[in-house]
Amino acid sequence: MLKRYINFLKRSPLITAAICIIYVVICFKSIKTDTNFQFFIVRTMLCGAVCFFLYQISGDKALTNCDNSTGYVLKYSLGFLILSALFGGILLISHIEEKTPLVANPLREMIIVFLMYMAVGLFEELAFRAVINDAIIYKFRNWKYVFVLSALVSSIVFGAVHIIGFDMSSPTAWGQAIGKTTEAGLFGFALLILYWKTRNIWACAIAHGLNDFFIDCQSGLFVYENTSKGYINEGENAMRAIIMYCILSVIYLIFLFIIWKKVGKTIDFKKIREEW
Repeated sequence: MLKRYINFLKRSPLITAAICIIYVVICFKSIKTDTNFQFFIVRTMLCGAVCFFLYQISGDKALTNCDNSTGYVLKYSLGFLILSALFGGILLISHIEEKTPLVANPLREMIIVFLMYMAVGLFEELAFRAVINDAIIYKFRNWKYVFVLSALVSSIVFGAVHIIGFDMSSPTAWGQAIGKTTEAGLFGFALLILYWKTRNIWACAIAHGLNDFFIDCQSGLFVYENTSKGYINEGENAMRAIIMYCILSVIYLIFLFIIWKKVGKTIDFKKIREEW
């Protein structure tokens, strides 16, 4: 029975990708994680599950391609990393000015937060970049607009998964949802271009993990109550969030244009069609 199931997954890349995404979304929405360490453990375990689905789609090609392109990916992710470090620095300073109390063991918590975000980066790149992109290319590799389809689907899914479960009756919640989906989708598209160029999903995961860690590194230092519900805020913070997402979307669009001009135009899409 298991052999039939695996053979079915190998023959049906789109269904395999859909099962993978549904599975991981259900898992990380239903499994309760009260601490950063629990969050790290859950995301690490999900990385293994996603690797299983990715292997059914494209074998070990994406999983073993981690040669000398890591520096290349980080180089073209530098704009995102600098911006995230600036945001993280602003949040860090605000907590210091407000005299937010430190956690009991800052060094230990910082290590845990770092590992957590690296696991998040790897999990999300495997699931929302490699699995979706590879499934679409394997299914429609001869279609003229296959890369456009891959970019749209992977970026929209990656952006939208951040705002699952928001209050659909609230106009400000809708504004934040659209803004967050756009901002995250543009970041995801930039990483997808780098994945097309290098097929180094591990390097994309490092860039993704560092980006998230730089923004939220202060969560490993201070004890504070986060009253927001994920990426959707309420009250007076809602409009601030909308403005922030709009500003980030514009900046990310500029970064994306630069990456496309410097990297995207050098990609051998014919080679990808033939060899992936």
